[in-house]
Amino acid sequence: MKRFSAFTCCLLCLALHAQDLEQPAIALPPREAAMDTLFAIPETLGALEAAEAEARKHGVPDQTVHEARFLFYVEHKNDQGIIDMLPVWEKQEKNFSLDESEIFATREDFLAVIEFSRALKALQKNQRDEFKKHITEALWLSPTQASAFTPYIENLRLSEHIKSTRIDFSLQVLDLENQNPVSLKSLLGQNRALLLHFWSPWSPDCETAMMDLSSVCPTLEKEKISLASLLVDGRTEILAEAKDFLKSQEKPLPGPQLIDRTKNSLAGILRVTDLPTLVLLDKDGKILFHGRPDDPKLKEKILSSGATKPAP
Repeated sequence: MKRFSAFTCCLLCLALHAQDLEQPAIALPPREAAMDTLFAIPETLGALEAAEAEARKHGVPDQTVHEARFLFYVEHKNDQGIIDMLPVWEKQEKNFSLDESEIFATREDFLAVIEFSRALKALQKNQRDEFKKHITEALWLSPTQASAFTPYIENLRLSEHIKSTRIDFSLQVLDLENQNPVSLKSLLGQNRALLLHFWSPWSPDCETAMMDLSSVCPTLEKEKISLASLLVDGRTEILAEAKDFLKSQEKPLPGPQLIDRTKNSLAGILRVTDLPTLVLLDKDGKILFHGRPDDPKLKEKILSSGATKPAP
């Protein structure tokens, strides 16, 4: 009996599976215990290799071991590891066995992973047409795994959009408190860059993001970067909740609090589809960063766009 019907389902169940392993249970036969350890997704590659060796010692087939390694790379967001497994999957294709599979419900699910790996390899080489071909085939073969495949399509489109987009600093938004118009140029002032913080009181992650932003404000000031927060929806109900939320904060967030435009919104122009999102613009309107507040690349972009440079 398979543990999961597809590798995406498997990843959703990993936390529960790990909790089950921690609970007192009947002692398992050595082979089953080795399998449980293997599919618990170890923290390190060394731990995975040890689990693989133990599994093989108890007769677990190579195909099953390879599947566990694939899940390890997916869970740890190691695209290079997934690409490196492509020759293994291609060799396995002829002898693939559903009876030995722990994560694939159908042969098409397995073939989709091969196409997915080929797509990542093409993306790494900036071969857009090849990427599109293989990722499309992966989706066709296994629609149930779309949630694992589609983020790569979305990221590629966002990357292309970032490269081709320039923001006009004459654009205006509204002040949250009095709804007077404010231009992006006035927000930038004499600074070198402008960091826009898109948020909503309905997003559960926004409060944490605001605390993170408060902690980085001294760096923004040092690097001569302006900060402005944009409420993405100015409907009456959300506007009232936003004001109450801001008043409830122990430490007010530095920078002006604004409302995004209803038509031709900045969130739309910048393809903001997740909240909170930070967008860093240089004085020419070029996008230097577009992502979540906890993205480690943010600090790098802040330092490289400001007036001072990080110490060597």
